[in-house]
Amino acid sequence: MKFIALLLVLLLVMMQVNIWLTKDGYSRVAEIKELIQDQQKENNEMVSRNSQLREEIKDLKDGYSAIEEKAREDIGMIKEGEEFYLLTKPRPDLEAKTDD
Repeated sequence: MKFIALLLVLLLVMMQVNIWLTKDGYSRVAEIKELIQDQQKENNEMVSRNSQLREEIKDLKDGYSAIEEKAREDIGMIKEGEEFYLLTKPRPDLEAKTDD
C-alpha cells in the first residue's frame, strides 16, 4: 500500500513539474491569454475605425456637404466670396533682429 501511495505522489510531482516548468506549461498559457487580450483590443479598435469609415463613405456618397468638407481639409478648397487667411509663426532669426 505504501508503494502505491509513493508511486501516486511521485506521479503527481512529475505532472506538476511538467505543468510549471516545461516550454508548453503554465507560462505559455499565460502568454497566450495575454496575446488574446491584445488581439481583442486591436480588433475592437479596428471595428470602431471601420464603423467610422463606413459612416464617412455613406456621407461622401449621399451628401454634398461631406464632399465639400473633405475638399476643404485635403486640398484647401475655398468657396467663391470667401477670404483665406494664412497665419504663420514668426521666424526666430527675424525675431532676434527686431529685439536689438
